[in-house]
Amino acid sequence: MSTGSSTILVVDDDEEIRDVLRMIFELDGFTVWEAANGLDAVTTIMKTHPEFVILDYQMPVQDGEKTATVLRSVAPETTIVALSGVITSKPHWADAYLSKEKLAQISPLIGSLASSPGAAATA
Repeated sequence: MSTGSSTILVVDDDEEIRDVLRMIFELDGFTVWEAANGLDAVTTIMKTHPEFVILDYQMPVQDGEKTATVLRSVAPETTIVALSGVITSKPHWADAYLSKEKLAQISPLIGSLASSPGAAATA
């Protein structure tokens, strides 16, 4: 799916979720960066400028909404996908949404976002 030069930042306080997503995205040809909380995500995005950010909705230190607000100010072109086990629809600050129950659908979701920039998606 990826051209090999695309980057993605996975932000989740659950290390197992980050591991699964890293494996999926590396198999898809992405360069993968990780952050365990919103503050680390902001630092990482300023260094890496990823094409996509997979952002957990509920995290300690700084939640997804506050993190997305900061990310939008430093990297407005980055596509943000909200990932959650607690909400059931796309929050206003995200370009797309995926339930953690449907994690296997992340690759097709990112593929559709990559091929149709600006299109909102929910899975």
